Amino acid sequence: MLYVCFIFLFTFLLNEKVLGNSCENDNCTSTIDIPLITHLNAPLKAELDISILTEQLKELIGHEVKQAVSTAMKDIVENIVDKRARSAVENLQTFNNLTISTFLQEMEDVAAMKESDVRTMKEKLQGDIEQMKEKQKITESKISAVEAEFEKSTKRDVTARKNDVRIMEENLEKSIEQQKITESKLSSVEAELKSSTKRVAMTAHPSSHVIITNTIMKFEDVKYSVGITNLSTFKSTGKFTCEHEGLYVISASVMSKTTGAYYYIRLNGNDISLTYIGQFSGSQVFTGAVTVTRKLNPNDQVWLYAAGSWFLYGGMYSKLTIIKIK
Repeated sequence: MLYVCFIFLFTFLLNEKVLGNSCENDNCTSTIDIPLITHLNAPLKAELDISILTEQLKELIGHEVKQAVSTAMKDIVENIVDKRARSAVENLQTFNNLTISTFLQEMEDVAAMKESDVRTMKEKLQGDIEQMKEKQKITESKISAVEAEFEKSTKRDVTARKNDVRIMEENLEKSIEQQKITESKLSSVEAELKSSTKRVAMTAHPSSHVIITNTIMKFEDVKYSVGITNLSTFKSTGKFTCEHEGLYVISASVMSKTTGAYYYIRLNGNDISLTYIGQFSGSQVFTGAVTVTRKLNPNDQVWLYAAGSWFLYGGMYSKLTIIKIK
């Protein structure tokens, strides 16, 4: 294809009769003269511009030439590379074969030397093992003797230890019992000490003047108290309930205008004191006062009881005082 185009272009350019050039104002064009025949058989000539066709043919021819040259060069390079690669592979195989042969020979030599060394080491190791076995037998024999002696001494020690433990347990039980007794005594002493050191005191008055008849006298107006937690019961019932064991002073002072009035101090329902307030004649005001001491235990109750019917002055005129002194 390229060859035909080249011949055509070459022939076309050399034909002077049909090829012409014209230039105007530095613009040149390639022209060709083509003979024409009319109906009158008169010769005519037409001028055709082929400059564009020429350029296209040049480009086509250049492209074909480049492609042909590239293909040829590629084939040449591939042949050169293929030859060099084959040569390199052959050289490498030759070198590897030589290297492997040398390495195998050296390994055979080393193996022969190592076999002799291994045989020597094996014989030495077997001798060492035999010596270790003999030493192990001697050691095991000694260990057996030590174990037997240890077992005997252990049995003796265990028996002695058992006796020691039994004695210690007995002593411990005795100590525990003694400790319990001591703790009980100590608790009693502590309770007694707390009770003896606990302050208890109260001063109370009747809240108003009143006529009373065979009844418990109530002192609802408590002016002072300490160490008493059940005052509400005392105010409502008139009975003082002991909370702390100890020696108490019970003092009462009662004023009345009724001749022959009297009252009792009672402890748990038993009379422990009788006090008259006035005489059997006249209309004067009299006061009857009394003081007693008693040892009171927790929950003991003390109160004043009015016998008969008589007039009681309340407020500051009558009072009841209870004090724990020990």
